[in-house]
Amino acid sequence: MMDLVLRINGEEKTMNSPFISGMTYKKYLALKEKVDYLQQRPTIQQLDSLIQLIVEAFDKQFTMDEFYAGLNRYLFEEKIAEFCLIAEGIPLDGSFNPEELEEAGESEADAVPSDTDSTAG
Repeated sequence: MMDLVLRINGEEKTMNSPFISGMTYKKYLALKEKVDYLQQRPTIQQLDSLIQLIVEAFDKQFTMDEFYAGLNRYLFEEKIAEFCLIAEGIPLDGSFNPEELEEAGESEADAVPSDTDSTAG
């Protein structure tokens, strides 16, 4: 769950959690092909594209300009990272353990063809 409190017209307004639909996920993946928002510094255009997606995910409860102006710099980066993690399906409740994911990937062996031909008989 993502809480978003923006300062709009001098008042703090709390926004409801984003809805990460399949379409939002698809758009996020397309943006991520150009820049990994969690690892790299995006260009202004790339940042605008992500913020527009955040606005859409929050059902346009605020504008891009309100997002830019409504957060201080530190919360701005934190909220962008938080949205990216949610879009990637990583839970923010502390239950995600990246080591478990790595271990699962290591334990799955690649499929290899057998030495016997099942069609021969």
